[in-house]
Amino acid sequence: RGVAVATDDPQNILGYVEGFIRPAGQILHADKMEIFKAALSSARTSGGSFSGGGTYLGPGLLVAYVCLLHGRECGCDKIEFLAIDDAEFQHKRLVRYYRTAGFEEVRYVGEELKDIGDRLVWGGCGTLMTESIDKVLRKWTRIIRAGAKRVAESE
Repeated sequence: RGVAVATDDPQNILGYVEGFIRPAGQILHADKMEIFKAALSSARTSGGSFSGGGTYLGPGLLVAYVCLLHGRECGCDKIEFLAIDDAEFQHKRLVRYYRTAGFEEVRYVGEELKDIGDRLVWGGCGTLMTESIDKVLRKWTRIIRAGAKRVAESE
């Protein structure tokens, strides 16, 4: 589990990512990511140095980055997760976000008989997405460095 907290107020949890390393294979199974809008608003208005999480993908990218590093250190070479399909609008938004973040769509996990195994693993319907951890880390490193450079130039 990776947790993002506000620098000015460590009690203010901005969001978190949960997952585990699959017992059979070198796969990081990302299970859940949640970013709290109220906590972000509070961090932005507290008078501290918070400016949106440092990237256009926001604090979710930063906390997920730490989880990817952990997976890589533990021997994982691939990450996969399910962009959950609880509501059509939210599902489309999640798929677009993760595609922008560098992930590839594998298949849609639905309610058909062929999807039972995936439904047991993931606990719901949605779009299964995956990518090489190294590839995602390279892309995200460029994004994070560009964001840090913009912050340094504006100071």
